[in-house]
Amino acid sequence: MGTLPNVPAHLRQFVVEQDYARYTAIDQAVWRFVLLQTRARLLETAHAAYREGFDRTGISVERIPSIDEMNDKLARFGWGAVCVDGFIPPRAFQEFQARGILPIAADMRSHEHVAYTPAPDIIHEAAGHAPILPDPAYAAYLRRIGEIGKRAFTLPEENRVFTAIHLLSEVKEDVTRRPESIRAVEAELASAIAAAREASEATALSRLYWWTVEYGLVGTPRDYKLYGAGLLSSLRESHTCHAPEVTKIPLDEAVTEVSYDITKLQPQLFVTPDFETLHEVLERVSKTLAVNLGGAVAIERAIASRELASARFSSGAWVIGILREASSPAAPAWLRFEGPAAIAWDGVIQAEQRAIRSSEQWIVTGLVAAGARLEAANDAELARARDERSGRHGFTSASGARVEGRLVRHARARDGRLLHLLLEDARLELPGRAPVTLAEYVLVPTGEFLTAEAGAIDPSFFPETDFPGTRVPKPRELPQSELGLLELYEAAWRAHHEGKSAVADVYPLVHQRLGREFPKEWLLRWNLVETLQKLGADPELAATMRRELEALEVIHRYEQPIATGLRYLAAHA
Repeated sequence: MGTLPNVPAHLRQFVVEQDYARYTAIDQAVWRFVLLQTRARLLETAHAAYREGFDRTGISVERIPSIDEMNDKLARFGWGAVCVDGFIPPRAFQEFQARGILPIAADMRSHEHVAYTPAPDIIHEAAGHAPILPDPAYAAYLRRIGEIGKRAFTLPEENRVFTAIHLLSEVKEDVTRRPESIRAVEAELASAIAAAREASEATALSRLYWWTVEYGLVGTPRDYKLYGAGLLSSLRESHTCHAPEVTKIPLDEAVTEVSYDITKLQPQLFVTPDFETLHEVLERVSKTLAVNLGGAVAIERAIASRELASARFSSGAWVIGILREASSPAAPAWLRFEGPAAIAWDGVIQAEQRAIRSSEQWIVTGLVAAGARLEAANDAELARARDERSGRHGFTSASGARVEGRLVRHARARDGRLLHLLLEDARLELPGRAPVTLAEYVLVPTGEFLTAEAGAIDPSFFPETDFPGTRVPKPRELPQSELGLLELYEAAWRAHHEGKSAVADVYPLVHQRLGREFPKEWLLRWNLVETLQKLGADPELAATMRRELEALEVIHRYEQPIATGLRYLAAHA
């Protein structure tokens, strides 16, 4: 593993090591087949940033890229790259991008899915996403949508949809799959979608991401260029996206209402006039999120999500935990968080409070001490809040909430703000519910509730993780019958790199064995013809294999992209 970008400790668990030696000659042949054609096509149809950024980001049509090399080259543009093992949780993916780190799945699509794969692979992640990154406006958009997306709340029902979509994409990519296994996962996905009757704000952001970063067009509906990674990396959709039946629609925030299917070709695409407009649309969408709306909306969405949230208060305090209930969303007198809960000030968990973790955290808002707001109370005002007879401190709020207990200690920030008070034998009188008694209670002077966002405001809330040491891509187990085919790919790959003399000696022998043992193999034949044609070697053998490819297109029932390969060869003869 080379020099990594600055990966936060809690995200290290997702970073694996690319074992380049595991790519087979078949993998390299798939890369060349897709990249030679898409590159040639996209020089005319992709945004200028693609043409300029392809080589600058460490990508070659001749070989699968090294992610370490890509990381080094992306560093020139303020980005980095790390290797991940397929799908990673959406929140982690967004945080990587918000930090200017491109997560790249290192697996290669199978021979059977050359034209398109629903699963993440290195063609999509590297050749799709990376080439546009040198464009400053686009790169800033990618960071910004990651930053906003990681703060958006989901709904519990959507996790089931997410799991089913990813399982379906992996099952469809599995060459050993059975039709009934696909049908079973498709049925689960349909059931999950039916159960998710409402789309969350996280889903709205994911749709904007899909129709821009993954499948975006730039220009006008009649005159456009491609910039979405899903289009730039798909041999099929980089071509079919131009079909009249694929509707081209001007991009605006209504795109967040348009769902998508990751396993199918897209029926419509959205066009932005330029990359600056992406920022404008994103800004309008961001204004609909709980973190920006605040108040009752933020409380209701945080509770509905049942996920970790960070709640912000007027004193500068943040509470990190799962928000379970509040007295009144409009003006809460109290809120209850499930843990592990933590307190942060101005977005940072202070050293004094790092050890304060609780399985439950009650927050009472608007408390005062001897007439002063509790968060601003000085030691004298705290002293006056003590009942001389009982020795207990008492704090009240305008809402009628009251907290009292025996003050053990308190902590202040350097600017004098009260960080917390530790009370023993505490009693919380909360409007709308029975009193709560606690042997020990950490009272946080929060002031009033302002807003909430998904996740932890301070990444140090999460436990540190180690790099797992996993190596990818996963080795492919080839059936015994195909081991001989792999030998032929390897022989052809070596000769391709050794030059014209080796090609002249080896390719006729490879072709003879193909005819005897693998008469239906088309991808190796195509790679042989492409090399022969490029080197101007053995035109008779090249012509023979072109005719064989034409026949194989019929044998494969036009389900493999042989026709596009033949058109490429004809155009570059």
